[in-house]
Amino acid sequence: MKKTSLILLALGSSITMADNALIGIYCQENTNGVKVYVNDELKFECSDFAREAVVLEEGSYQVKAVQSISKEQEKVFSQQVDATSNRPQRVRITMPQQASLTAYGLAMKKQRDAEAARKLALENERLAKQALEDDWAKAGQGDLAAMQRMIGRYESGDGVEKSQEQAEYWQRQYTVQKAQKDRLAKIESLEKALDENPYFYFLNSFPRAIQNSDASESSTLMTGLPLFTFSDIISSPTVYSDRKDIQERLDAIEGHAVRWAKPDSMVAKASQ
Repeated sequence: MKKTSLILLALGSSITMADNALIGIYCQENTNGVKVYVNDELKFECSDFAREAVVLEEGSYQVKAVQSISKEQEKVFSQQVDATSNRPQRVRITMPQQASLTAYGLAMKKQRDAEAARKLALENERLAKQALEDDWAKAGQGDLAAMQRMIGRYESGDGVEKSQEQAEYWQRQYTVQKAQKDRLAKIESLEKALDENPYFYFLNSFPRAIQNSDASESSTLMTGLPLFTFSDIISSPTVYSDRKDIQERLDAIEGHAVRWAKPDSMVAKASQ
């Protein structure tokens, strides 16, 4: 204690010691139990507002204070000091708010990260396998998007062995299926057009006109029926022409479907 008092006295005076340097270490608030190292050599353990002087040879030193939080975490204060014999240095230790990982904590984090990466890789592998199985199933059921994915898979080797032959196979399946879906869509559209262009449109709507009319039924029959009949007669050429055009387009699609489905049939050969 007497020796320490003499060293502290030297810090506050102009006295210097040849070839030796002094570093005064001041522990601040909340530093109880903090271990103080100089160049990784333990010098003392702090208590709040304690002061210690360390006598060293001239040179550059790292003053480090370590507060253990757990096996994996610690708080670390560090300061580089250039100590000279003619100028005592002061270091005020204030522990940071944020804890850092110990060497053990870093090793455990590395281990946990590796395990997480392994599990992620397994999950990605499972998802990729499931995606491939889904594409296989959907493509087999005629799903156009799935067929396109199968084409891309075989062209790039994504989840399957790269194969131009298989890519071309799925390309043919895609072309056939798309043509079939386009044909059905056209048929549905044309059949809807037929429904929207019926014969006797006005007469067919006449019962609704009677029901919605404010006049009596007999009055509506006398005034409306001739008008509705006349309207149908006037529009019949246009309706006939439109329906004939729609039906011809439907027949053409059906005929093409026969040739497409049976390219060696008599109908197909006759149409070539």
